[in-house]
Amino acid sequence: MQASPAARPLSGQVALVTGGARGIGAAICRALAADGATIHVADILACDETVDGIVAAGGAAHGHAHALDVTDRAACKTLADEIIASSGRLDILICNAGICPPGTVAGDWAQWDRVIDVNLHGTQHCVAAVWGHMVERRYGRIVLVSSMAYYQGGVIVGTEYSASKGAVAAMARHIARNGGQHGILCNAVAPGVIATEMTAAFAKPDPITIPLRRVGTAEDVAGPVRFLCGPDSSYMTGTILNVTGGIVLAA
Repeated sequence: MQASPAARPLSGQVALVTGGARGIGAAICRALAADGATIHVADILACDETVDGIVAAGGAAHGHAHALDVTDRAACKTLADEIIASSGRLDILICNAGICPPGTVAGDWAQWDRVIDVNLHGTQHCVAAVWGHMVERRYGRIVLVSSMAYYQGGVIVGTEYSASKGAVAAMARHIARNGGQHGILCNAVAPGVIATEMTAAFAKPDPITIPLRRVGTAEDVAGPVRFLCGPDSSYMTGTILNVTGGIVLAA
């Protein structure tokens, strides 16, 4: 259900969400659209379904979904420039695109390179693509998607995943420290065990081991992201919000 016009704090704002085709990214797109933002959905996968759902619910999705491989630095800059040229602004960046293949401590180097390229380099490519515009406008909201693996390590995934998500958490703090003077806030969310298409093949822990006694949903992550993009978090930057059902109690 869409919020009433009076309750849409992101009305008039423009958001770019990477990895928006499914799962957490799609849920974030729906949440920000419900708050009035115009959503640009970008993914290496087809994301027309996400855009169609936003439009059907009464939200604003500009044009067509964008095909984007975040490991392509030039493509990230081109897309950001196109959005700014067509909309006149880009207020919100959600860096959600990522991969989490199963692995081990001594996994293969090809997988290491691929995970670091997508999860870490891809995040930096997108931030760098919008940074100049946000500095010039003296406004920006950037939310990076990390993982609880940054804090306590992973089990099913390889070392490269935990390393990439730890780096993303560190990036959020670095960007926050440097962006504050320019009106740019940067925070991160660190999801725990979330049921999505990407994690469908992974064994899930017994809910009894999770303080809230259930596995999380994509919407559980979208809510905190929505908060970090809105006016109620205007004095928060460099924060890592753990969305783990209580698995991670402090960080």
